[in-house]
Amino acid sequence: MSQRTLRFLAGVTTNQKDKSQHSFQRSLLLGFAESFVAWLASTGISALLGIIVALAVNRYLRPGYLLSFSLGVLFWVFVDVINDSGDLDVNASFSGGWEQVVIVALFVIGISVFVSLDRTVFLPELDRSGSLAVPVLIALAIGVHGLGEGAAFANVAATTTSNSLVAAFGGEAAGAAYFLHKFLESMVVGAAYVVFAGKRIIGVQARAKDVGVLALAFVVPSVVAAGVGYFVAYDSTYFFAIGTGGFLYALLRLAGPAFTTQKAPGPNGTLKMAAWLIAGLLCVYAVALLHSYLPSTFS
Repeated sequence: MSQRTLRFLAGVTTNQKDKSQHSFQRSLLLGFAESFVAWLASTGISALLGIIVALAVNRYLRPGYLLSFSLGVLFWVFVDVINDSGDLDVNASFSGGWEQVVIVALFVIGISVFVSLDRTVFLPELDRSGSLAVPVLIALAIGVHGLGEGAAFANVAATTTSNSLVAAFGGEAAGAAYFLHKFLESMVVGAAYVVFAGKRIIGVQARAKDVGVLALAFVVPSVVAAGVGYFVAYDSTYFFAIGTGGFLYALLRLAGPAFTTQKAPGPNGTLKMAAWLIAGLLCVYAVALLHSYLPSTFS
């Protein structure tokens, strides 16, 4: 969910550098338990469903097509997350000061940590299909931007003048959009599991355990930030900078296998891969349209 809309609904300025957000008094009309459980449920359930659906779709779809769809999702969300990081404060030119330096440094750290943990990013020919390590890293890389989303959500929940959680976030459309966008992101995690760990010969219980581990890695950053952010207000721009680095790693990691999982796809196969990539983009676009719909009472 876009940080800009969360701030708008809470009556907060969209200026990322406005530190007045720290001085807002907590209205506490929405209790911590009520908002936290809702966030946990919507994030956790969507994550599990997304991974499970990706595994189910793999029965009928070539891995290359599933990865192409995932790349389409990642391309859109990467742009959205880097936007929420203030485009790494590029508009400040050379006058951003230490805040600009920290934001850029966090982006570099974000991608460097994941690449250092996965030394085969640029070696797609190496078969890691028996390892759960890469899918877990991708789940963490995509989920880490949840530190920013969770903080922004908690700030709205703690400062809103509404006593309705649904109303505070713009109604059912915005809530559905959040659920669906987490669902699509977790489908990418499921696609990574199919490619890097799908060939493991394990039973149903072990497979279910793998799904649980991936969902946990994806959800934990959002849940932790939502818990802390309800009581402590902080600028989530920095966490979106880390998330930008995480998404870039995920894009790089999945791009190679997307074009090597099927041999010589031919002209028709190439067109199909392009179509699935576009489908991924359009799915997130449709969710963004739903999320951008705000009732007139908030305009």
